[in-house]
Amino acid sequence: MLKPYSRGLIIENMAAKSKKNRIPKSKSLRAAEIQAAIDYGIDVSMLIDNINRSYTERIMRHQIALNTVEKLRKARRL
Repeated sequence: MLKPYSRGLIIENMAAKSKKNRIPKSKSLRAAEIQAAIDYGIDVSMLIDNINRSYTERIMRHQIALNTVEKLRKARRL
């Protein structure tokens, strides 16, 4: 679980790093939504890591995961 003092930093960091993909909303509303996700139990550290990746890297990681799933499906059929 995150320490209370670090939650605010994470929320501000996520809001700042997601400028490219964000829908214009008030800063407090975004922070409230992110805080609600944290309170619900969502691990926002993975979201922050993903925001820090380039689009190309995200696509490559997705393709690797997709290839793995396809291999597992084929292996199950054998």
